Amino acid sequence: MKSNTVKNLLLVPFFVLLWGPILQDNLHIFKGGELKGSYTLPSDISFDFKNWFDGTYSEKKGEFLSYCFGIRPDFVRIYNQLKFWTFKTSVNEKIIVGKDNYLYEHTYLDEYFGKSYIGEEKINNNIRDLKELQDTLAAHGILLYTVFAPGKGSFYPEFIPESSYEPMKPHTNYASYISACKKSEINFLDFRAWFLAMKDTSRYRLYPRCGVHWSLYGDYLAFDSIVHYVEKKTGKNLPDLILDSIELSVKPRNRDYDAGDGLNLITQFYDDTLAYPIYHADRNINDQMASLTIGDSYYFVMYGYTAPVIFKEVDFWYYFNEWWSYYGRKSSKENLKEEISRHQVVCLMFTDGSLSGFPFGFSESALKAFKNN
Repeated sequence: MKSNTVKNLLLVPFFVLLWGPILQDNLHIFKGGELKGSYTLPSDISFDFKNWFDGTYSEKKGEFLSYCFGIRPDFVRIYNQLKFWTFKTSVNEKIIVGKDNYLYEHTYLDEYFGKSYIGEEKINNNIRDLKELQDTLAAHGILLYTVFAPGKGSFYPEFIPESSYEPMKPHTNYASYISACKKSEINFLDFRAWFLAMKDTSRYRLYPRCGVHWSLYGDYLAFDSIVHYVEKKTGKNLPDLILDSIELSVKPRNRDYDAGDGLNLITQFYDDTLAYPIYHADRNINDQMASLTIGDSYYFVMYGYTAPVIFKEVDFWYYFNEWWSYYGRKSSKENLKEEISRHQVVCLMFTDGSLSGFPFGFSESALKAFKNN
């Protein structure tokens, strides 16, 4: 009798695993967790005799069902959690688990070790075009400047795992670009050097343990410096960011946990105190300008929060590919000269991990647009 009871109990998890996904997929018994990060959802396929006999239907349907069956996100999280607990590794191929659970992305480590170096000749050519564009826009009353944002690999090299270490190359894109910018009198801000100088003295964290980007506190410091830089270069008196208070939180907010979310675990891990500035803008200033930024994801928080309280227009060309406008304007590369000319300030902002592609064709395209006209 006891033996039968044990057998029956052992059958319970078997039937749960067998029928649970089917019941959840059709009845939606409970709300499961959602997977975060970038992924491509396979498209479903409709049945017809042609795709049935050529094998397309079974292949595509299998891909769709294996990705979309009920409870799949929860099974994925369980698997990821067990692997993280056991081996301290990530299933997400973009994310590296470092010492003390510091999280990195590969691109930042490639830049830190010099693995992504594109060569002095290409960098010099890019800077030559950038200088020509800077002078061209200046003649039209437009300030063009470049912001070199830090990367987590260069900011926290001490937490890079031994398994990810590589021999240091003699050159990096960052070092070569800074040197070339100084020689060519490029307008630029070196936030990587500034953040490293503040690393041991900053009252609050400049990089979160489980985030890829600078912290929201670091983002605030960087944008405040950008405002003062633009004022100095243009002679304009822009609205000031007025710091009202700073809220402290152990639980990360916004994207301060973006790499942690990308692990898709069941549990979260954090034990650091992070700072979140509360601020407003001094609106008694009339010298507002339109701003255009070409950059990577480091600009997104500025685009959505701080820049709109300072600039009258805030436009963002993500990697000079995807257009974002805070006030909903439309744009295309076909009208590049007209688009640039709408703005009094144009910024190139890229983290060191993106410098292998800098400036993503913007200088060449902009110069061509102005010369053709």
